[in-house]
Amino acid sequence: MMPLQSVWSRLDGFMTQWVCQNGRSGVLFVCFVMTVGLLVSHAPLAYGQSGPLVVGEIEIIRNSIFSEAETDSTFGALALVRRTMNNLHVNTREYVIRKELLFTGGELYRPALLDETERNLRELGFLNQIRVTAVDTTADGRVNVRVEVRDSWSLKTNLTYSRSASGDTRWNVSLSEVNFLGQALTMGAGMGADENSSFHSVWFRKRRVTKAGLEVGVDYSQREDGHYRNIFISRPFYALGDRLSLETRAWDSLGDVRYFLSNAGPAGADPTAEESLYVLLPKHQKQLEISSLVRLSPQNEGRVWRLGVGLEIKDSEMDVGRQSGWVLSDDREVSLDYLTEPYDPFAREQGVTVYPFIWLRTQGRTWTEANYVLQYGPTEDIPMDWSLSLKSGPTGSSLGSTTGFGGSSWRSELVATKWMGLGPGLLMVQGFGEGQWGAEGNGYHRFNMHSGWLFSTGAERSPWLTRLIAEVGHGENLTGEKALLLGLNRGLRTLDFDGMAGDRLVRWNVEQGKVMPWEVLGMAHLGFAAFYSGGCAWWDDESRSLQDARHEVGLGLRLGPTRSANALTSKLDLSWALDGSRGPVFTAATRGFF
Repeated sequence: MMPLQSVWSRLDGFMTQWVCQNGRSGVLFVCFVMTVGLLVSHAPLAYGQSGPLVVGEIEIIRNSIFSEAETDSTFGALALVRRTMNNLHVNTREYVIRKELLFTGGELYRPALLDETERNLRELGFLNQIRVTAVDTTADGRVNVRVEVRDSWSLKTNLTYSRSASGDTRWNVSLSEVNFLGQALTMGAGMGADENSSFHSVWFRKRRVTKAGLEVGVDYSQREDGHYRNIFISRPFYALGDRLSLETRAWDSLGDVRYFLSNAGPAGADPTAEESLYVLLPKHQKQLEISSLVRLSPQNEGRVWRLGVGLEIKDSEMDVGRQSGWVLSDDREVSLDYLTEPYDPFAREQGVTVYPFIWLRTQGRTWTEANYVLQYGPTEDIPMDWSLSLKSGPTGSSLGSTTGFGGSSWRSELVATKWMGLGPGLLMVQGFGEGQWGAEGNGYHRFNMHSGWLFSTGAERSPWLTRLIAEVGHGENLTGEKALLLGLNRGLRTLDFDGMAGDRLVRWNVEQGKVMPWEVLGMAHLGFAAFYSGGCAWWDDESRSLQDARHEVGLGLRLGPTRSANALTSKLDLSWALDGSRGPVFTAATRGFF
């Protein structure tokens, strides 16, 4: 007779196909079957057993940032730097690593848990060259396991400066320790300024507090125009087999925000204008969110399904009535009283929103290891099964919401990702969407989708890197805060920070890079790139379209740390607009696909 767990595993594939073919009715059916699966997965059976083998001794090997051979093979200043880094850095404590292991001595041996432990240790961010391997099997069926890691330099210094073509500047200086005294404790502080105001900030994070495995964090930032305060306490999913997650988060933010306006609207002067139009508005927002998820599928096999509930309470206020005239980004002074009129998106978002939601999340168990995908050298774990996160629930006045224009409303939020092999590389598709519908004036939607083909050819240590990436976005009845943005940090270096905005967006990038076969001072991979980018963002009522897209070309330097907890790729680029309007423009960034 077939075990109940095997039956459930086969149902998993059927449920996935059913959801794709039957939409909402498919989701309801899946929820019913998963409830049955929950009972099955907790039946008193030794499900998922791979045989009589059990985990034996677990050996932890912790290596310094630079090995003894690496320090002994260098001389002069470089040798001094390497020895100094090793001496100043405190290696990760053994107990910290043991807490992250998904297996203990005497348990049934499951090879998949060794691979998952490797991925979890890499996710910590301060370990490198991680190997979790079975090294020996004793005569009595015990599999001895070796866990070997190399520490990274965990003191992160960050110095950034960027200046847009219009003269706006952003700078930031920060210092953070992400593995304080080797105990997986993060503390940091920084200061800087953006185009709105200067600021200083501090933050704190600690994993696995108490035996319950809680994670706690605090952020505090003081700005010239306000503040940001955030605190959270959570018990996240540390493993695919974990049964329950909990999270409570609260924050309070006050400051000026860029509220984008259509050039064809009441405040606009020229519906054909290319540059985005915006006003700085003071915004005060307080928010509380509580959520919990429970695993419904079997612990150790098949697709992972999680179902939960949550509650979000948000109080937002932007006071446009405190003065009669507001200075826009084009230096004109206008009245914004029209924003408070009924059925305007701005008026819809003012007040308290109560949003109870049902939360569905799913992901697969197939992963691949790769290099030079989103980072520039370190081993990356790429999930090869599709994943989805869906929140949905009511937000109407009957729940206590004062936002909107009365009556009932329903909101949904969706994130979906799929990676797949294509030729010599990987194809990525990622979508984000949110929407609300119900009584008149309460409805809106916003979505955008990234798609990219990323591949490498040539020698393993010095490959050619090719990236073909595009994004498309669409919105309706959006507030100025939710506008789709295109700019210096969003795909086009020769624009201002948020040079184009609207409820329509298309952008693309083609980049050809080359990795050098050496590490700079033994601490970073170096590469060079040439790229072409294009795109456009606009409001639907403006007299512009994709035919008005901006085009640019550029050359850049790529630097990917290999011995640092900060593995983000630094991009230093010179760009020229193909219409000759701007260039060369220098930019430095460590974010985004392109």
